[in-house]
Amino acid sequence: MSRNDDDDKHPLLHSTPEGSVKIPVASVSIGREATQTKGNMKTTILVWLTLQNSIHTLLIRYSRAREVDAMFVSTVAVWLTEVIKCFICLFLVAQEETPRRFIYALKTQILEQPFDTLKVCIPAMIYIVQNNLFYVAASHLDAATFMITSQLKIFTAAIFTVIILRRSLNTTQWFALGVLFVGVSLVQLQGTASKTMDGESPFTGFVAVVVACCLSGFAGIYFEKILKGSAPVSLWMRNVQMAVFAIPSSFLAIYMQDAKTVNEYGLLYGFDSIVWLTVLWYGIGGLSVAVCIKYADNIAKNFATSVAIVLSTIGSMFLFDFIPSLTFLLGAALVIFSIFLYSSHQSMVAALGRLRGEIPTTKEAFCL
Repeated sequence: MSRNDDDDKHPLLHSTPEGSVKIPVASVSIGREATQTKGNMKTTILVWLTLQNSIHTLLIRYSRAREVDAMFVSTVAVWLTEVIKCFICLFLVAQEETPRRFIYALKTQILEQPFDTLKVCIPAMIYIVQNNLFYVAASHLDAATFMITSQLKIFTAAIFTVIILRRSLNTTQWFALGVLFVGVSLVQLQGTASKTMDGESPFTGFVAVVVACCLSGFAGIYFEKILKGSAPVSLWMRNVQMAVFAIPSSFLAIYMQDAKTVNEYGLLYGFDSIVWLTVLWYGIGGLSVAVCIKYADNIAKNFATSVAIVLSTIGSMFLFDFIPSLTFLLGAALVIFSIFLYSSHQSMVAALGRLRGEIPTTKEAFCL
């Protein structure tokens, strides 16, 4: 048997002994490039999630704990965050659609489907209350304690997953939730020599975080149920739908809670570069969940959260004279351990699925 002369001239085929299978060199090269690009994307997302989580915690604490002549109104900050998120999502929707179809997409997805839009009303309202509570917590808790305590959202999301979605947790996951609860309790019981502001109440901050985590857990699972039971809509369009309720309701909250201050000094009372940076970072961070869901797996997410806890603690030591005790460090270690332990089951299932060449059915990249 003789080789086809055309094969020798083909630039995409590798020369092999007679009778053997020829390997398309270009395909191998493209596959390697795709794998490398995917790895670079995961690394980028890992670094971004780490910086976003840690810087966000330090920013929100610094904006509330620093000594200034005029302290900004947190309800105004929440409202501006929702406005910024809406503009970002509108821009991303416009990128998905042609300029001519942009207005048509908004009309058909929001105005012509009122019942579908109304479904996101509840989580939109809940997130407004949650964000206001996080500002309250940041006013009373140091950044490290705030960061660690907010991981209770994993606990509340798991509980609402069992109640609302009727899913079951395995023994390892229940044990991880118990470890998480113990770790957060130790963090709250720790005695520190950190610098505090007049009028700070760690108990008030703790209650605010716990309530916010409960609301976050419920809203997240409720929103997941909505997404599963509705017609396919892009994540950016869903955020625009939520903004329809979030922006007016958060603006109403300003006058329900801080009408006197706003009427006397204006909406932007106390706003400076630090506050604007906090608001912008908060808005971008809220949309980072979508990026996490799309690109980051559980290992990357957990690693980012764990490093963010460490960075927040170190940042608190330098910025706020925070001195962690051994009890605090033990509690933080337990929280980090529980985060990895809770998702170990899903990660193992996903890994086995990839080995078999299957697509995992679990939400491997779900960000709590």
